[in-house]
Amino acid sequence: MSALLDLMRAYPDLLQLSGVIGSIIYVGGFALVQSGRTCGNGAVYSASKVIAALLVLISLVGAFNLGAFLIQIGFITFGIIGLFRQGQTKSAIHEDPTASSDVVVLRRPIGYAPRAPAPQDDWQAICDWERRPPGPVGDTPVRLCPAGIAPAP
Repeated sequence: MSALLDLMRAYPDLLQLSGVIGSIIYVGGFALVQSGRTCGNGAVYSASKVIAALLVLISLVGAFNLGAFLIQIGFITFGIIGLFRQGQTKSAIHEDPTASSDVVVLRRPIGYAPRAPAPQDDWQAICDWERRPPGPVGDTPVRLCPAGIAPAP
């Protein structure tokens, strides 16, 4: 193991490149989630975090940092847990042998929450109140600011 670490330390530029690619994957994945282009609960997002963490972890061979090491271990651990949960969710769909052939039964795992309705435009809604349909005519409008603070005219 020591020989492998020494071999890796002999190429500091590759270690730095590994860390840079890992950080690009981190930031790129976060940007895709925030812009609504991908789902933060999806397998692709979890896998990208595991890959990014492994690349940054490799870069730490050249210059070890305990805090960064612990963060990467956390991302790897929870990314693998996320991938495992995604696998369980996909295997939760099965056919009921007692039902007719066109019926599919969905077992929902504990902690499952249904997805919000898809937005009508290219961008994901960022708050719950943006997804709510408008109230009927004459209904009181929803206050978007805290009580006691008047909105600007």
